[in-house]
Parts: sequence; structure tokens; C-alpha cells
Amino acid sequence: MKNLALKQKFYTYEDYLKINDGNRYEIIHGVLILKDEWGDMRTNTNKVEKIKMLAAPSVLHQEIVGEIYIQLKEKLNGKKCKPFISPIDVILNEGNVVQPDISVVCNDEIITKKGINGAPKVVIEVLSKGSIKNDKIAKYSLYMEYGVEEYIIIDPIDKEIIKCKLNDFGFYDTEKLQITDDIKLSECTLSLKKFFENRRSNL
Repeated sequence: MKNLALKQKFYTYEDYLKINDGNRYEIIHGVLILKDEWGDMRTNTNKVEKIKMLAAPSVLHQEIVGEIYIQLKEKLNGKKCKPFISPIDVILNEGNVVQPDISVVCNDEIITKKGINGAPKVVIEVLSKGSIKNDKIAKYSLYMEYGVEEYIIIDPIDKEIIKCKLNDFGFYDTEKLQITDDIKLSECTLSLKKFFENRRSNL
């Protein structure tokens, strides 16, 4: 049996920039990932390529992303580090371009007109049903490989937070927290406790 992987197109950032169909994409190790829709992607040669699809984010997902971003804007105001909210391209290299829910950049030199050209100090992803495997496995490895110092996975489905911090050997030390526990980052501390308390009272 022939190796089908050899036939798969390796997408680059240059290919990514040429896509203009109104959808959002990421590239992980050269594999093009379509965000926010289900289905196959039909290429301009009318061939259907098998591409992993992610479901559109839920209202809760968007509320959590917004809450975390607001807290970061307030706590990092006047400091060197800056928070960014998706969609913004984080270009790790030609074959890895992602759009994290939230990125914190502490090096102005990697901020360009096109996006963030290098690894942010902190990346925060909020899981949705369609992104669990991608965020917990593919992006976990990717962010570790490219030196993202702190990777925070917020899981509103299982009501937990996975805090990953790069150690001296270049690997992540991971810690599981409750969804309402404080998230202690090197630059500030975040919390979703009041958010969930207020959300329950408004239901």
C-alpha cells in the first residue's frame, strides 16, 4: 500500500495568505485546518482534500475568551506585555500558523503588521467540542516545541483548567485546576470565579 501521507499537500504561510474564501484557517505542521465550519474543502482543481474541521465556538466559549481578555487588558495596562485576542495570526514558522484564542506577547519585536511573528510568552485556548483533540494534543506539542512559556487550556466542558509551564529542559510541567481556581501566570493572576458565579445567577 502506498503511503498516502506522501500525497498530501504541505501548506505554507505563503499558501495561507492566498486563501480568500471568507473562512478562518490554521496550519499545523503543514496541514491546513478549517475553523468554524464542517465539511470538506474543495480545492481550485475541484479535488476534495480531507481536512480536520472544527465546530463554531459556543456562546460560553466566546464569553470566557472575552472575560479573560478584559482581565489581561486591565492587569497588563502600562506593562511591557500585551494581550491579543483571536483572530490574529501567530506565525511560528512557514508551516505553522495558528490563531490562539488569546496570546500575550512581551517582546515588541515579534509584533508585525501581519500578526505575531514568533512565539508569544503566554497562549490561552478555551476548549469547544470540536477543538478538544487539537488544543490538548496538537497545539500542546506545537507550543512546547516553539517555546511558548505558559500554555493555559480552559475546559468549560469538564470544568477544569490545565496550566502548562515550560521547564528548564524545554518540556511542559502541567497542573490541573478547578475552573474557578486562580490562574497564576508569571505576569499576573486571572480568575473565572466571579464570572461563573454571575453567570449562574443570570441563568
